[in-house]
Amino acid sequence: MPTLRSSQTLPVPRDEVFAFFAQPRNLARITPPGLGFVLRSSDVRMRPGLDIEYRLRPLLGIPVTWRSRIVAYDPPASFVDDQVEGPYRHWSHQHRFIDLGEGTAIDDEVELELPLGIIGGAAFRLSVRSRLEGIFRYRARAVAAILQQARPNPAPRRVAVAGGTGFVGGAVAAELHRRGHEVVVISHRGEDARALLPDAVGIRTADVTTGIGLDDALAGIDDLVIALAFPGSPVESPRQGRTFEAVDANGTERLVMAARASGVRSVRYVSGAGAAPDAERHWFRAKWRAEEAVRTSGLTWTIVRPTWIYGPRDVSLNRFVGFARSLGMVPLTNRGRQLLAPVFVDDIAHLLADTLEGTAAESATLEIGGPETLPMHGIIETALRVAGLRRPIVPGPTALLKAMSAPLTLLPTPPLTPDAIDFINQPATVDTRPLLERMPRRLTPLAEGLATYLAPSAGPGTLDWSTD
Repeated sequence: MPTLRSSQTLPVPRDEVFAFFAQPRNLARITPPGLGFVLRSSDVRMRPGLDIEYRLRPLLGIPVTWRSRIVAYDPPASFVDDQVEGPYRHWSHQHRFIDLGEGTAIDDEVELELPLGIIGGAAFRLSVRSRLEGIFRYRARAVAAILQQARPNPAPRRVAVAGGTGFVGGAVAAELHRRGHEVVVISHRGEDARALLPDAVGIRTADVTTGIGLDDALAGIDDLVIALAFPGSPVESPRQGRTFEAVDANGTERLVMAARASGVRSVRYVSGAGAAPDAERHWFRAKWRAEEAVRTSGLTWTIVRPTWIYGPRDVSLNRFVGFARSLGMVPLTNRGRQLLAPVFVDDIAHLLADTLEGTAAESATLEIGGPETLPMHGIIETALRVAGLRRPIVPGPTALLKAMSAPLTLLPTPPLTPDAIDFINQPATVDTRPLLERMPRRLTPLAEGLATYLAPSAGPGTLDWSTD
């Protein structure tokens, strides 16, 4: 019977670590979003005999009900849950928490068996094993992010991050928290959007598309970081108010107005390389409007213009890697010849945090990209190599794909639009010399950044298999 063993160590007291894992509601926060985890149980008080029911969508969006039972519970040392209904013939997961004095070792052991005998064994080797490894590596990174400890800061600032539950904003909020600042995230979804944010990060509910709640959300704030992004970006959904105009332009203007009224002292804005008043693409014109609102705010300001940002939670490069895993090939909407200088999300987070801790970036518009400029085709090749995947990259005719996606714009939430294809196909290169002159730093090479989360051995801790 295959047995998966994983282990990681955190510099966090055992009682705190155990308390986090003993809350079934936290399962959603440490499960990859693509699995569509939904907790269905209302009784979640951990104890022997407790049944916990949840729903997953592990394959093609098809819902699967999973019910597990707590068969052993020994706080704060261990607990065991067994599947009583679900996709496996047998699943038993033992969680152990070892007090190391200055931290905690989290050890997991999962015994599993698929149904259908030889067929199930083949499915395990071809797909299930690698998917489980990905789930547990995601889980290890999520736990490390959520339980990260802030370092002492003798002069902490109270910083609000608008868009702080998103890919870029979340990385900025986490870095500011790590540096010991008091961080407040502004989100229209409130606590439901916490995900990987540490519990010490506050969340205030407000909506930048209407302005509702912004004054209260910015009360008592020293500095504002604006890193807005609408769900599904760059695929716009006008019916739901998910457009560059509504969010990037109008949303930033509302935020700046509220910040000024609330006594906020400084604002940082995450724009995009290519923002200009006469830009060909409307998303760059929207970002220029946002930049102008920041520049004319009367507050201390900095604008950062990144190129294509990649990282563990991005929905761009990771989408291509997902195609490689699920389709056996990577489709491109052209030949992948557009030049890009992809920048690692951690570099963006470090830069934004640095601008708040000094004056070198005041009243500056700074472009940032990675140290390498590559064609899109070369970037995807690098990602596949780092991930250990050998898959063909198949170009497709852009005009045909745009024509096929045009009818999708009639849907309430279109999966793809012609504008989104143009967004994906655009080049993104920058001149980083002004940034490096003002704020010298090392920018992460592409393969090095990708290896932190795509490499087969990536992630904190260890993971291995045995067969009994």
